[in-house]
Amino acid sequence: MRPLQIFLALSLALGACSLPTDLGTPCELLAPGDGGGLLDTSSGTDDYVYLGATACENLVCVRPQGSTADGGIGVCSNVCTPDSPGAACGPSADCDSSHSGLVCRSLTIDPNFVKQVEAEDGGAALLAQYLPSSTYCAPPPPDGGC
Repeated sequence: MRPLQIFLALSLALGACSLPTDLGTPCELLAPGDGGGLLDTSSGTDDYVYLGATACENLVCVRPQGSTADGGIGVCSNVCTPDSPGAACGPSADCDSSHSGLVCRSLTIDPNFVKQVEAEDGGAALLAQYLPSSTYCAPPPPDGGC
């Protein structure tokens, strides 16, 4: 009977622990095509959402406008919902904000890109599957507007 008690105690203790996450871990935004290399983010005025980032457990790497990271570098992210309903930006359980320093904020997806994908056969389904939201875990805006 003793081994069963030890097993149950360990199970309860492990169940109380949360698994580490890669939210906020640096990741690379790769340039499209076969040439390789990092995406040119020199404009500094655009938000970038890179889907398919194999270095990230959720396959999402973001680089918000005004990021101070080196060019082509973002952070691992995921889709989120702010803790305060209706807030455009703020803490979120989805972002583990108290530990990661990330907030849930709306990123601007290039409308021309969205139109281009929608025009493709099956494009609407692709957008729904791979770009279900415009709110992602990201560093707070540089102007502190969150």
